[in-house]
Amino acid sequence: MDFLLLLSEKRNIYPKLRKATPTYEGRDPISGRPVQCDRCPPGTFLRATCSSVKKSECSPCPQGSFTELWNYIGRCLRCGVCGRNQVVKKECTADSDCQCECKEGYFYDQRYEMCYQHAECRPGHGVLTQGTPEKNTVCYTCPQGTFSDISSAHQNCTNHKNCSEAGLQCVLKGSTWHDSVCANCEELKVFTTLDQSIYYT
Repeated sequence: MDFLLLLSEKRNIYPKLRKATPTYEGRDPISGRPVQCDRCPPGTFLRATCSSVKKSECSPCPQGSFTELWNYIGRCLRCGVCGRNQVVKKECTADSDCQCECKEGYFYDQRYEMCYQHAECRPGHGVLTQGTPEKNTVCYTCPQGTFSDISSAHQNCTNHKNCSEAGLQCVLKGSTWHDSVCANCEELKVFTTLDQSIYYT
């Protein structure tokens, strides 16, 4: 019991430390002497400066404006506006500006500080990594046995048809930019007839 009482008394010796309010040096409007004035917290602005007898007067930022830091400015900052091909990621509040990101299908290029449309992988290439609001599309060459016959920012390479598994003959072997062409016996006769007619014409 005595130990708990001693511990309690010891705690009372050290009151809780309060975080000091940031200040700035102002001038007393009457005497002209320097005075230390409190800054206004984020989300507010300085409505009236302090004096030797009164503290700083702060007011909330009106809608459409903000302050992010402790300050002594006479008006809040105007909220930003998202640029071309951007959408609002986070709305502006009294203590933070709005945050923007590129709209769907676009990415932010830091070199030019603009949003550009995701690149499309051309035929013969597939999408290794789809684009995000921060990064462009990453393409790769279709490996052997696969193909892509369109330009796309989303489609991956597709396996060639296996003609033999379907009981068909391979008329044209697939490449990176087109699929294999298969045909049955009747279709092969037509192809053969057409080839002969072209040859003897």
